Amino acid sequence: MARILIAVDGSPASLRALGFGASLAAKLGVGIVLLHAMTPVVLPPGDGGAGAASEPRDSPRAEGTRLLAALADKARSHGVPVETVLGQGDAASTIHERAEAPDIQMVVMGSRGQGAMARLLLGSVATQVVHTSSRPVVVVR
Repeated sequence: MARILIAVDGSPASLRALGFGASLAAKLGVGIVLLHAMTPVVLPPGDGGAGAASEPRDSPRAEGTRLLAALADKARSHGVPVETVLGQGDAASTIHERAEAPDIQMVVMGSRGQGAMARLLLGSVATQVVHTSSRPVVVVR
């Protein structure tokens, strides 16, 4: 089944992308994949690292899981099937990797609209995805 990949990070731009992408998916009769990419957190031993009994409620992974659950509920209100993916690693690379899967027909993501200097120094996740993806990419501002 063809699906639309929607990259989300909780920002206002990504929430607008979610609304646009879910609405488009409903019109096309396809499902969506919600992807939240997070940078892996390496904890020193004894601080909840490997072997920890449970993950702290405020850990990045727990926050990402809660974000995806809340946004999946919003997306389902459009009447579309939703899969959630909590990716780990550089956001642009994580989005690109999932976008290249055979079931993805397009990518929808937000742009924070950072200034030219910040974009020059830091790069833009949306710009990187646009330049590397073989799928159409819709950037919502």
